[in-house]
Amino acid sequence: MIKEQYTIICDEVRQEINGKFILIGVYQKVITIPQIPFTLPSLTFYQVLESDRPGVWQSRMKLQHLESGKNIFEAMGAVNFQRPGPGVSALRFPNVPLMAAGPYNFVQEFQDHKDPLITAFDVVLVIPQQPQQMPGGFPGMNSGMKGMGG
Repeated sequence: MIKEQYTIICDEVRQEINGKFILIGVYQKVITIPQIPFTLPSLTFYQVLESDRPGVWQSRMKLQHLESGKNIFEAMGAVNFQRPGPGVSALRFPNVPLMAAGPYNFVQEFQDHKDPLITAFDVVLVIPQQPQQMPGGFPGMNSGMKGMGG
């Protein structure tokens, strides 16, 4: 049986020569985007899983937008445990199209397992504000400043 210890959503995962992992662009269950539609260049699910025995399990994965019921992508893969205990998986998906804000689920189903692993997160639209420009000046310039000669 495979159990999830935890899943971290990030942009990318790299592994050092000494075996340590570097997680880049970690999200705290909320992904902010500046516009809709928007394509995330990379979306990675770093998982620490645990198995009660060695083996290889086929898996099906999908990213769902819950409000529309649409699957953004679907994929297949496998997880391999050399021995019982914890194991790490980093599932990277390039160019993820987000057509709507709202709640999303990353769902992973393993062969011979009844319950899927579900990682929930939200996508939020945050439009960057343009800096305010004061009349006769530049953004951030104090309007009471005088020239150098004065």
